[in-house]
Amino acid sequence: MNKKILCDTGFEEELKMVDSSRCPCCGEYINPATEFADDISLVEYKISGLCQSCQRKVFKEVQNETSNH
Repeated sequence: MNKKILCDTGFEEELKMVDSSRCPCCGEYINPATEFADDISLVEYKISGLCQSCQRKVFKEVQNETSNH
């Protein structure tokens, strides 16, 4: 996660949430040691800060969009 780019593009609040172990999408607290179903989800968390539930929602939507085209 590039904190400078996030701040420069207006995502300061979301970055603060991630720094506080909170999902920037839903605001739930995240315990990385127990939250994630697999290593790929943990890697995504390190990139986006999204909790497991929000990752499932986001990637399900992306998968549905790509399968409809």
